[in-house]
Amino acid sequence: MSRARRVADRIREEISLASVLVDYGYEIYADDGGREQQFSCDLHGDGSDSKPSARLYPENNQFYCFACGRSRDAIALVREKEGASFWDAVKLLETRYNLAPLPWEDGDDSPKQQMSNALEQALNPSETPDQALTRLGRFLDNLCKDRALTAQRCAGFWEAHDRISLFVRDGGEPVKAIAMAHRVLEASKSALREE
Repeated sequence: MSRARRVADRIREEISLASVLVDYGYEIYADDGGREQQFSCDLHGDGSDSKPSARLYPENNQFYCFACGRSRDAIALVREKEGASFWDAVKLLETRYNLAPLPWEDGDDSPKQQMSNALEQALNPSETPDQALTRLGRFLDNLCKDRALTAQRCAGFWEAHDRISLFVRDGGEPVKAIAMAHRVLEASKSALREE
């Protein structure tokens, strides 16, 4: 099992999503005996939700927003609320809820595999083009900062990012923009395997 999966499973088991929602100001009860609860979701549209569109499912520690059309756990919620990467969201949750980081085990992903896993988690098909580009930009920042790729390859990926940004600003079709961002991520993944 990958380290990312072990960490995510542990957070789902040990941190109540209801508590995380309450800490972000959502109007639910943190200790409601494991009952499902409806609440307003601010992660879609203009951020206002006049009729509660989300439902917390304590049995799997996730919620589903019918307006967003998405299911989220604590990590996904923190990623969206904070604009954080997967690992930054994990660190924030571990710190906020007093969990010691998991120790490394035999079979955990190598640093390159971690970067590859981050690629797969970097974009979500239900994101807007701007959100997809923001996430892609964060990923490229980390990828280039960690020197996982040569400077020349990093520059090429940033050029692709900038071209997608221009496409979006010029009124390009959102679905195509998101697809282009996914292709850049896939190319990054291939480049990581090669180096």
